[in-house]
Amino acid sequence: MGSFCDYDMEEKRGEKSRAGAFYLAGVGMAVALVGALFVYLLWNSYVKAMGTREWREVSCLVIVSKVMERSEKIAANKYSWGIEYIYDFEGRGYQSDLHTLRASKWTSDRGGVEELMRSYPEGERAVCFVNPERPGQAILEHDSKGAVYSIWFPMLFVVGGLGITVSSLRGVKLWGRLC
Repeated sequence: MGSFCDYDMEEKRGEKSRAGAFYLAGVGMAVALVGALFVYLLWNSYVKAMGTREWREVSCLVIVSKVMERSEKIAANKYSWGIEYIYDFEGRGYQSDLHTLRASKWTSDRGGVEELMRSYPEGERAVCFVNPERPGQAILEHDSKGAVYSIWFPMLFVVGGLGITVSSLRGVKLWGRLC
């Protein structure tokens, strides 16, 4: 005579553990979400780089071009390039301090910063690109479109993570047998 709820061990051996399957599904989703975050960041960088290529080209005058230095107690001195230039756009004067849309980075390579300084000496005219929607925003050089060439790598994590999630949940009975 069987009990109210007969539990068949043979049937249980063929099933996946629900807890293990949900754990793997969670890991898969986490991998996919991290990959998706990096896909978004790379795509956003590419879109911004492409957007500046539609900005209007105008002449500008470099008024400040200097090496900025900061010292750190535990590391070597760091250098950055300080640039300021003035330009006219649609009859109004503006001033900008942007080399690219990204902020000037700090580096321990003083020579690289001095090379930028020589490319844009004080008192010389240069070409800058002005955002027609916000004329107070101008840059001297466009950002690289290289981010789009690397986007395939985080996409592998998205596809792999989704694959882990789907395969871990395949064949799992989501609701146990009610006695």
